[in-house]
Amino acid sequence: MNAEVRQLTTSNGQWTVTLANGQVLSADYVCLASGGYPKASMFAWLQNLGHQFAEPVPSLFTFNLPRHPVTALMGVSVEKARVKIEGSKLVEEGPVLITHWGLSGPAILRLSAWGARELSVKGYQFKAHVSWLPDFNEQSLKENFQEWRRLHPAKKVLNQNPGLPARLWQFLLEAAGVKEDLRFADLPAKAENALIRNLVDYVVEVSGKTTFKEEFVTAGGIQLSEVDANTLMSKKQPNLFFAGEVLDVDGITGGFNFQHAWTSGWIAQGLHVTDRI
Repeated sequence: MNAEVRQLTTSNGQWTVTLANGQVLSADYVCLASGGYPKASMFAWLQNLGHQFAEPVPSLFTFNLPRHPVTALMGVSVEKARVKIEGSKLVEEGPVLITHWGLSGPAILRLSAWGARELSVKGYQFKAHVSWLPDFNEQSLKENFQEWRRLHPAKKVLNQNPGLPARLWQFLLEAAGVKEDLRFADLPAKAENALIRNLVDYVVEVSGKTTFKEEFVTAGGIQLSEVDANTLMSKKQPNLFFAGEVLDVDGITGGFNFQHAWTSGWIAQGLHVTDRI
């Protein structure tokens, strides 16, 4: 049919669906599966039916770092990093991928899911603190550097990679002012401290996120308290069902959201078919 719904009303147990092309449909049952970012007009007629909804916001998005030098390392992946949002309790640990636009990977996507609404309030402008070596802190790394200096004074710092991808290690060295041929015996304290900070507390200015078209899911939608969890039928209006992201449900990875869409659709359509039989 491929037509936009302009209005949804009910009277005497019968549903009337008015389409943008002027066509009017009648139905005993209606299942609303409009996705996670429906048009504002839809919210109006849902409110007229007595439903409340949480304003949809993006979830599962990446962090944009416009013109940041680290984006030159696009394609580099760190298996285990910790990312914390400044001024927030949001923190995640896991794989981080550097892309041509910023930071992505499971740890970033989980942060965007748990912090979807908080990051929306911030306007997607915030500082993120990245620890490339989350099993260390400044003190433990300082002790390691002192040990390396004592045991290998003639060794180049470049050759003492602590387990990072080579390109990232070299980038962090350069950012700290450590030249490729510098030996541990000649490593200035200022450069050593800068390198340690880069390893355990690398701060980036996040400015923006991926666009709605590129996001996997949104957070927000019809409040779950207004829906029967066993049938997905509205508690406000009999024979009105919901499925997929129109509900205020979002998972921390795309697969969970696909499964929710499929399963909720199956539940919503299955009940009224069984009921009629």
